[in-house]
Amino acid sequence: MIEKAKFRYSAHEGVLELEGSEDFVTKHFDSLTDIVRVISRHVSIETKSELSPISTIDNQETPNSSLNTEAHVESLADYPHTFSEINGKLKIVSEIPGNSIKSKMTNAAILYCYGSMLLGDDQVSSKEIRETCEEHGCLDSPNFSKVFSDKTIFLSDGVKGGNKDIKLSFPGKQKAKELLNVG
Repeated sequence: MIEKAKFRYSAHEGVLELEGSEDFVTKHFDSLTDIVRVISRHVSIETKSELSPISTIDNQETPNSSLNTEAHVESLADYPHTFSEINGKLKIVSEIPGNSIKSKMTNAAILYCYGSMLLGDDQVSSKEIRETCEEHGCLDSPNFSKVFSDKTIFLSDGVKGGNKDIKLSFPGKQKAKELLNVG
């Protein structure tokens, strides 16, 4: 009889499961744990964990003994000097950092994608980013689409020369946080 084994990961029910023979699960476990480690660093869980409070030996709860398991979920309110929502549309209300039009366009795209993510939209239309660049006077029309060619920052989907859906990669999110801390 073959032993069945199962590996399950939740990240608050995002779920990653592997089931099969013990040899099969063991063989793939190492590669999955690397993936889980990467995913875990970038997933924020919005609900409270059901951990019991730490108590003393006589079972009396001491002050500050309970664990704070509620993670802070970022929102636009955390960056009032950078983002605003006006009539349901995201606006960048601060000056876009950068020492050239290209770097300002790239930073505008990064900030806009991050702000949209804070609103719950992981993917953004390149048309919206283009409008933001126009509003901030940092649009270089002939070179606009080249901004998204840096796959370490942006993930894109769409046809060449047309409107694309843009999303920040993990390093792109880190770059956005750096830009937010600078401003």
